[in-house]
Amino acid sequence: MIQENWRAILLSLLAANLVFMGLLEMQRRVIWENERDYLVRIEKAATSTDKTQASYDYLTRVLLDIQSRVNAVEIAVQDAPANARITRDIQARLNSLQIAVQQSSPAKQ
Repeated sequence: MIQENWRAILLSLLAANLVFMGLLEMQRRVIWENERDYLVRIEKAATSTDKTQASYDYLTRVLLDIQSRVNAVEIAVQDAPANARITRDIQARLNSLQIAVQQSSPAKQ
């Protein structure tokens, strides 16, 4: 089955890879938009509020929220090499399947 449909399987995997790359790009853009909104909120709070303890507490909460998001992104970045390893492993398997199919094709003729 794989010998007859290896092109379709390869194209399907390439399409899935493209979809996931698009999803990652969308996620990156959403993260940057959220960060920009947070920075605008911090700037507004720093320039337009009175200097009371409540204002400082608000700034502290916003900064802690940003820090937790940054930590989540750092964890995701640390997972990226493992994901790349998995992708390379899948690519190596596909290459070996392609070689096996090409080697078995002349044998049939």
